[in-house]
Amino acid sequence: GNLIRGNHSVEPTAFFIHGRIHLGKQKACILHTHMPYATSLCLLEDGELLVGANQNSMRFYNRIGYDRNYGGVALDKAEGDRICAALGDKDIVFLQHHGVIVCGTNVVNAFDDLYYLERSCMVQVLAQGTGKMIKTVPDIIVRDVASQIESQRQQSILHFSAMKRLLTKDDPSWDSFNS
Repeated sequence: GNLIRGNHSVEPTAFFIHGRIHLGKQKACILHTHMPYATSLCLLEDGELLVGANQNSMRFYNRIGYDRNYGGVALDKAEGDRICAALGDKDIVFLQHHGVIVCGTNVVNAFDDLYYLERSCMVQVLAQGTGKMIKTVPDIIVRDVASQIESQRQQSILHFSAMKRLLTKDDPSWDSFNS
C-alpha cells in the first residue's frame, strides 16, 4: 500500500481489488476492466462466456471463475477477498454487474487474454442477438484447442509488440514514463 512512484494516492477500489488478488494469488499482472461486451455478459442472469462457441473463446477453457454476488463498490478488504475467492484457481473472473478481471504471469499474456476475452464476448453477444441457439464445439476439441493456443504464447508476444508499435506511431510520448 505504499506509493512507490507518482503524484497521487492509490484509488481505493483499485487497491482493494488488485491488492487483495496480488496477496491472495501471487499474480504478476492483474487487469480489471469494464469493457462493453464482457461487462454485458456480467449483467445477465447466469451469464457466462460460451468457451466452445468460437475459436478465440476456446483459449479460456477451464480458466474462468464467476462472482455471482455483487457486493457494491470495493472499499474494504472483505470485498477484495471475496472477489479473490471467486477467482479461485482461475485466471479470469466475471464480476456480476461489474466487469472482468484477467490475471497473468506477465503483462503480455494478460493483455493478450484480455483482448481475446473481449473479442470472444463481442462475438457471443452478437450471435445471441440473432435469437438463435449458439452451436458449441465438443469439450474434447475445446480442451485441445486451448492447449494448442497456450503452447503458442509467442503469438502473444508478437501481438503485444504490434500494439506497442501502433501506439508509438500514433503518439511516441505514450512510453515516456520509462525514459
